[in-house]
Amino acid sequence: MASELRVNTLKDAAGNNSVAMQYVAEGSAKAWGHLAAGGASLPDSFNLSSIDDDGTGEYGLNYTSAMNSATYSATSTINFNHAANNNTRHLVIESKATGSVEVDGGYTAGSTAHFTAYDIETTGSVTVHGDLA
Repeated sequence: MASELRVNTLKDAAGNNSVAMQYVAEGSAKAWGHLAAGGASLPDSFNLSSIDDDGTGEYGLNYTSAMNSATYSATSTINFNHAANNNTRHLVIESKATGSVEVDGGYTAGSTAHFTAYDIETTGSVTVHGDLA
């Protein structure tokens, strides 16, 4: 009798359309955080233990469980209503380490490309994909 390879799978409610669990685990976000207006707090997050206010528009998000290396993917977004202002707000990834990700908030004004650090005045978010240590 040949041995049978068993793979854990996830199926839909009808028991069809299975996908191997390794793809579910590898494709899931390993950390995410919702940054409050002002940027110095995390009202909601996953795998983030704390946030550092490192100066005007500079924040450090610290992982509860570290990443395997600093080559993971991190993305950031910010919510901002441009109607009353010609400034464009940004929340960018400054640097990544196995224990944290650093983000910078700021704006560009008018047609200039100059980035000015600024504490975020609305909400932002960061999502991290990669391998945990």
